[in-house]
Amino acid sequence: MAEEPKTICEWLDIDLDKLSADDKINLIGEISDELTAQQLIRVREKVNQKRLSKIEEAKAQVIEEMREKFVQLDLDFDEMFELRRGRRGKSPVPPKYRSPEGKEWSGRGNPPFWIREHEEKGGDRGDYRIKDET
Repeated sequence: MAEEPKTICEWLDIDLDKLSADDKINLIGEISDELTAQQLIRVREKVNQKRLSKIEEAKAQVIEEMREKFVQLDLDFDEMFELRRGRRGKSPVPPKYRSPEGKEWSGRGNPPFWIREHEEKGGDRGDYRIKDET
């Protein structure tokens, strides 16, 4: 007794491996021409799920390849990335500005509200500059 086809491609005797990427996309286009708007929404959802799945697979593969390279270089993958994160926490940029309420800002990134508000009122951010205490 013959085994029943498991996929539509088997049932229709379509060998996807013989089709180029463009041929596959054109086939999808031909099928899309026959679908309603609601059916196309379902197709879009399935395609997006598949896309996200393939992205996760690719990320996992890249991470595994990186781990293998680290082993070849006799480095600890996890330790290297912990060191990178740890550096930020161990050497913070000292504050350059302090508000009258004691809030501090390093001078990097977007200025905090209290600095912006002071400048909008015509003040100078230098008014809040922390004086060298040495």
